[in-house]
Amino acid sequence: MLVFNCTKTAAEFFTVTRQGKKQSPLEKPPTPAIIDTQHENLPVSSWLVHAIKVQRKNVLIAMHVHTRYAMVFTGLQKGNYAEFSRQWLERLFNNMQFFGKQFELCDETSFHTMVEQFIRQNPNPCFCQRGDRSVQSHISDVVWNIEYLADETGGLPEDLVQASLFDESINSTLRSTKTHKDYFHPDEEMFLEWISQYGKLDRSEEPLVREYFRALRLQMPPLLPVPERQDEMQGITETVLRNNFEGKPARVDNVIDFQQARANKKSK
Repeated sequence: MLVFNCTKTAAEFFTVTRQGKKQSPLEKPPTPAIIDTQHENLPVSSWLVHAIKVQRKNVLIAMHVHTRYAMVFTGLQKGNYAEFSRQWLERLFNNMQFFGKQFELCDETSFHTMVEQFIRQNPNPCFCQRGDRSVQSHISDVVWNIEYLADETGGLPEDLVQASLFDESINSTLRSTKTHKDYFHPDEEMFLEWISQYGKLDRSEEPLVREYFRALRLQMPPLLPVPERQDEMQGITETVLRNNFEGKPARVDNVIDFQQARANKKSK
């Protein structure tokens, strides 16, 4: 079950009044606590969503409760929770697919299988209002970084490429929680959770994946599929969005070429 736990500001962002009637996706929390990992014998993917204003623009931050993996979304229209779900899903699928292919842990067929498994376990997202102080403290760090970026550059990420490059920097940052004995990287923990839950990663293979991540951080290659993978990823994402999230079909250029993005950034 996919749960978007909303802070007070996020709950207000997703709630609108049209023709005198309040419209909101918020419902009763499906589990007693935000950290619960099971609901009716099914796994729960729990995220905390926070909304802020930066330079008078809407900014949403979604952070996975257990891995602290975060994604930042800018320019969304108030109340448009379907578009938020669409962008969230597209971004996460892109990122997870890249790591799977980079480490040779999945191909097109196996990734389709993982997407189908994701759909079975998370048929529709649940929006509810509640928070968590520990997760919120890490979100506050992300807020500081996005505000600093806006001050330094004069603006916010304007498209999917720029937003994902920002995500990359915050998810490769070391973090710590009471439930982790050591410091950890959110991108590494998120991928391990994804591939273990929706793929067929054996627990004995986890140390090898961690070695892959250490090597990857030294090499700093692109984080998402290069151009020849765009059509493949696009078809997968559109199918999931159309069948489960009632979002608009994604554009082909929504799949990021991080290699080109890095080159463009360095040339400026």
